[in-house]
Amino acid sequence: MRALRSKLTYANVISTLCLFLLLGGGAAVAAGQLGPSSVGTTQLKNAAVTGPKIKRASIEAGKLTQLAISTLQGQKGPRGAKGATGAKGATGAKGDRGATGAQGQTGAAGPAGAPGAFATVLVTPAVVFKGTHPGFAAVERAAPGIYCLTPTNGVDVSHPVASANWFDSAGAGLFVEPLAGAVSTCTAGKLEVHTSNLPKEAEPVPAASDAVSFTVFAAGG
Repeated sequence: MRALRSKLTYANVISTLCLFLLLGGGAAVAAGQLGPSSVGTTQLKNAAVTGPKIKRASIEAGKLTQLAISTLQGQKGPRGAKGATGAKGATGAKGDRGATGAQGQTGAAGPAGAPGAFATVLVTPAVVFKGTHPGFAAVERAAPGIYCLTPTNGVDVSHPVASANWFDSAGAGLFVEPLAGAVSTCTAGKLEVHTSNLPKEAEPVPAASDAVSFTVFAAGG
């Protein structure tokens, strides 16, 4: 130890300190004098930049490649529960009325219906029509209380209606019956009408009468 101290002179200490600054301190000074953008990929060794050396949140997603971003994507999470139904929105304003469309073509006319027939028949003193009798061409008495009316062409007499003409008839209990769609005395195609009186008895029985005038009507088809 004494031998070492005997050799520690001022000159030895200064020379040793200069050597230390040249070897160690010089590298530090050189590192502090690096210019901007002077260190690139060629100056970095492979695997020189590791995860612990990267500051958290220091690299933005815009500076990563799509491949790098895809590797950072996590697994798809489970589907969340269905949310509550939202409140019903307010009713919207009524829209403007659309323009009226063009009128369609007139359809074809349907087939003409059969004309109706109407007549009032007087039975005394002679069997004649009273006034106009559209739909009927002639009337005659075929038997006591039985009259045959001849319809004009196209008149349907299968559903006739008849009633007694009280003003032009004689007797009481007047009764008139048109035969719907059938004849017993008249020829086919004619309208047959039966007239009778109901006597004033406990159990009256209709009796054919030639004193009952009547009106008939046959509806058109």
